[in-house]
Amino acid sequence: MTRITASACAGPSRPGPCVSGRWRRPSRASPNAREKPRHDRESRQHDEENEMMPTTRRCLLTTGAALAAAPARAALPDKPIRVICPWAAGGTFDAYLRGFAPLAGRHLGRSVLIENRPGAAGAVGMAYVKGQPADGSTLVGVTDASWRLPLVQRVDYDGTRDFTHLAGLNNMALGFIVLKDSPIRSIADLVERAKAQPEGLSVAGGGTPASPPFGMKLLELRTGIRFLYVPVAGPAPALNALLSKTVDLMFDSVGSAAGMIDSGEVRLLGVTTPGRSDRFPQVPSIREQGFDVSFDYLSGIAGPPGMAPEVSDALIEGFRKATMEPEHATLLARLSLLPAWRAGPDYAAYVSGLYRDLPPVLRAMGLTR
Repeated sequence: MTRITASACAGPSRPGPCVSGRWRRPSRASPNAREKPRHDRESRQHDEENEMMPTTRRCLLTTGAALAAAPARAALPDKPIRVICPWAAGGTFDAYLRGFAPLAGRHLGRSVLIENRPGAAGAVGMAYVKGQPADGSTLVGVTDASWRLPLVQRVDYDGTRDFTHLAGLNNMALGFIVLKDSPIRSIADLVERAKAQPEGLSVAGGGTPASPPFGMKLLELRTGIRFLYVPVAGPAPALNALLSKTVDLMFDSVGSAAGMIDSGEVRLLGVTTPGRSDRFPQVPSIREQGFDVSFDYLSGIAGPPGMAPEVSDALIEGFRKATMEPEHATLLARLSLLPAWRAGPDYAAYVSGLYRDLPPVLRAMGLTR
């Protein structure tokens, strides 16, 4: 026998409340009784709508994120995007790429993976990417050093012809760093001691003998001093050389030593950015200390040559949205980087400007090949 419940017997054809499976006509003495079922239904409906609101909001947010990534999904292949870091893990730019990857993936609708392919001051990774399919699945993280390298040593790529310049993402602060007990207290101290001891002060920094740190060579050029350059594979080996007292100082990204600067184990003498570092505002820039050593050092992302406009546009838009995330501002601050968004043609023009402006400076440094 089928049991009839109150919900089952509720219906418009038989007015009145349902009690114990039977219908009962409302009492004439209770004029409001006939309205009670409608009020109950409205109350229940209101409660159900309130319960559904969080779920509905989540669905809308999820749908919105999916719609935002839809153009990128349509333009890009259905597989993870690899971004090659052409330097060893552990440096400032490597840390930036690893922090940026999930933000970019959120807006591209793809997983973004970072893969290190170090060698020859970054030339190995750059040459690898130039020969990859131009479908947006393989990209490369770049800095100004990537574009400068073909001017000072033989490499298997051309910085303007062999890449699609997608975006400049940040401006990296570089600087001279010494141990906490070093007698060198400022850039003026450094220059004075270097003049008294030509090639007597050793400096560790990422690069090769043919491609030493640009900022270090620029200070030499502007002041007539000469350091003893000790080439290492990146910021981590440079810091190790400094801490072990193998060298007198290091020149590299400020972010690579930020923790030790905070703790007081090492001291930052000055930065190459035009103004002071947001992370270390107590340290004057090198220019502020009276020496003409100030330049932009952009980091960004490029792809293989011949990328279709719809592919490059989708990547650029995804990267742009990623740089607008609050987490991106936190990432920049943690690594002592400055925001420096340059999209597509603007970034390509910046790279072309490097190839126009750098050769005479590099010749004066004695670095051109």
